[in-house]
Amino acid sequence: MKILHTSDLHIGKKLYSHQRKEEQQDVLDELVLACRQEDVDVVLVAGDLFDNFTPSVESMKMLFDALVRMSENGRRAIVLIAGNHDSADRIDMPDSFARTNGIFFLGNYDSIQQPLSLDSGIKIEKTASNYIQIRINKYDYPLQLVVTPFVNEERLKTYFDGKDKDRLLRDFISTIWEKTLEENARERGVKILMTHLFVLENEQDERTEPEDENAINIGGLSAIYSENIPSSIQYAAFGHLHRCQRIGKRHIWYSGSPLAYSFAEEEQEKYFLIIDIEPDNEPVVVKRPVRSGYKLKNLKAEGVEKALELLNVYKDYWVQLHLVTPQAISYQQTLELHQAHEKLIQIIPEIESRDKNLESENKILELRDNPTELFKEFYRSRNKGLEPEDDLVKLFEEVINKEDETD
Repeated sequence: MKILHTSDLHIGKKLYSHQRKEEQQDVLDELVLACRQEDVDVVLVAGDLFDNFTPSVESMKMLFDALVRMSENGRRAIVLIAGNHDSADRIDMPDSFARTNGIFFLGNYDSIQQPLSLDSGIKIEKTASNYIQIRINKYDYPLQLVVTPFVNEERLKTYFDGKDKDRLLRDFISTIWEKTLEENARERGVKILMTHLFVLENEQDERTEPEDENAINIGGLSAIYSENIPSSIQYAAFGHLHRCQRIGKRHIWYSGSPLAYSFAEEEQEKYFLIIDIEPDNEPVVVKRPVRSGYKLKNLKAEGVEKALELLNVYKDYWVQLHLVTPQAISYQQTLELHQAHEKLIQIIPEIESRDKNLESENKILELRDNPTELFKEFYRSRNKGLEPEDDLVKLFEEVINKEDETD
């Protein structure tokens, strides 16, 4: 059986204020093509389908249209779950019309698919909470999929009674996975887990979530360890982390996002994972590079001229420019830089100190009888030496004058 694993599509997500619609559409088109070229039987999308709880109609249409093309009228099964960016109820909602195309959505922890048989040869022959068993005609064994959409203590609060409410999430989930397999997957089949959580190899694993990602491992209590995944699971398809990576020695994989969405993902290679798998054997995992979309690049330059040279080298990147300069750059220089590179996201000035040996405390004492100069010094200290705008200084002086009049 051949399976494609992807996640973290984040349809609708922008890079600051810049739209990524064309890149997202290109990635979905490439995903459709990969399914055909690799002759994939099942697609697993491990959460964060959209970037927020209320995706636009345009974003939903973009994804749903691609899924229908991907399924090829139900010839290929597609299973999608909610991530921490998704509304669980909204992900559950399209189920009634999607099922006829072999597309199965699970948003909530307790979402249950109903049995189904399609003319294409795909059949859901057994279901339960956290479980779907899919039969594909050309194989004499089923796909036994343990599937858990994103959960945390808040989403599971109705399942914790007074005694269990302080129980660690990983202990609860591990018990559920073991029980699910024991009750539903005793026969020979391909055993896969799909979920959207933060997993570590063990307690000593120091891997962290990216700063720009909505954290789900609060205080270390919400991390899942590899030992929490049942030993009978042949492949674990995770979503949440945006870099493609394997956790430990078992086949526990993050596919990563197919597009770079943060400058923390600078120069990061993106992949779809193709898994060849059969019962009782170790899977063969191949990383298929994603060719669509632009990479991200942090650039640092001393002065505008050097910055223009670097921008010309990285024309095909989304760029964040750190500009080292002795003073604030002018509006004209800012305009020149943006005109030189249409994918320049932002300019971060790094103002060089004019007198590095100057002690701020002494200067503040010297300026205590001059509120305006004291305000300017405070502003510079908080903004890397950047001078305050004249309008801001005038507004400060107006406030000071009004206070004097009141006194």
